[in-house]
Amino acid sequence: MRKRISLLLSIVMILVMVTPALAAVNLDFNGRDYQPVYESYLEDGITTVTLDVIAETLGCDAVVEDQIVKIIENDNVLQMTLGSTSAIVNGAEKTMPKAPEVINNQIYVPLRFVYESFGAVVDWEGQTKTVAITYNETRDGMTADELMAKSTAVMNEVGTYKMAADVQANIDATVKETGKDPESMKMNMDADIEAWIQMDPIVMYMIQKASIDMPEAPTQLPAPQTIETEMLMNEDGIFMTMPGIGWVKMDLEGLDFQELMKQSMAQDPASIMQQMKDMGMTLTFANDQEKEGRKYWVLNSAMGDDIFKSDYFEQVSQQLSAIGQDIDLQKMLEAMELDFYYSVWIDKETLYNDYMDLAGTMKFKMDLPAAEGSPGGSMDMAMDMEVVYSMMDYGVEFSTPDVKDARDFEEVMAEQMAAADVKSVPAPEPLPTEPQEEPQSEEPVSEEDSQSEEVQE
Repeated sequence: MRKRISLLLSIVMILVMVTPALAAVNLDFNGRDYQPVYESYLEDGITTVTLDVIAETLGCDAVVEDQIVKIIENDNVLQMTLGSTSAIVNGAEKTMPKAPEVINNQIYVPLRFVYESFGAVVDWEGQTKTVAITYNETRDGMTADELMAKSTAVMNEVGTYKMAADVQANIDATVKETGKDPESMKMNMDADIEAWIQMDPIVMYMIQKASIDMPEAPTQLPAPQTIETEMLMNEDGIFMTMPGIGWVKMDLEGLDFQELMKQSMAQDPASIMQQMKDMGMTLTFANDQEKEGRKYWVLNSAMGDDIFKSDYFEQVSQQLSAIGQDIDLQKMLEAMELDFYYSVWIDKETLYNDYMDLAGTMKFKMDLPAAEGSPGGSMDMAMDMEVVYSMMDYGVEFSTPDVKDARDFEEVMAEQMAAADVKSVPAPEPLPTEPQEEPQSEEPVSEEDSQSEEVQE
């Protein structure tokens, strides 16, 4: 047995020694840290990245057919073949320092060659093992950041607009209560959202119709369930509807909702650009598009964990902590893993943001505080989400529902908890009583029986 183990270990050592060493590499795109889903590698002085990295940062189209890889950025075309160092750049033959290859089911290409083929500048910072890429593509003299900031400012100035969204989300959650076995839950949600937004003062009215399916739920539960919810956020607070109750008000004393919304919708382009930089957002131009007869610039962006380190989210967590929430939101945000990718369609004439697509994953772990009837514990959750947005009705006024009779959310919840406690208490058993003799029933006597009795006497 020992000889077999020694032989096995020797084979493993040989395989390790002859396998090329791959070192992880950090990426910096236009001065911002970029964290791809799949690692970038440095091998023999050549950095390789996946096609996803190229597509997300350059905003190009990447097409793979059989062994041919084609990258299209505006009028520039790069064609490569898996396993070959020969490439064609805008019709001219070039030789790459390394052939494209497949690693862990992902196509890796030589970073410097690809980026420089499209006019980007690539630098190497040896001390930090960082590849710094500079690619300042422009449209009508504007960089991607400048165009996004200008579009956001125009959206703010117009005052009002309507948004429609189709949301699809898959959620996996595991709840671990102290002293109990973990419980897993899966939920699939398909929601249609209509929202009307006003900028100053901030008003948002939203109607959401969600179809929720829990595939692993007990068979006696109806699936899927359809839930319709309305929500209103204005200067008076946050309101929402509850089934069978109507409008309720979320009393979050200490939370300045208006101030937070104003910060998230910065008014001037300089503030918007600084906010995007603080959140670690990387913007690039994708290929221009046309839809329903209108021409659009398309911006692509990747969003990671850095967004939770921004001043905006720090203020959100501080305010929520100040109102006495049991959950440590800051701790939860610090542990959250976020990987979102979205594209924004900006009308070339109006600069309105008419369409937006968002897709990505979010993972986090949250401590559950102990409460009455619950020992506390923790929850792990992972969510995959895809959202398609459409914006319209710019400058059109809208009406909001009357919520003056809205009930306090905490009072409603207290009533429902009390009602649930009453239903859960079994009815008392009747008290025992002293046994009593049953009274003799006086049945009516017939005439025949009466005569019979007289004879017997």
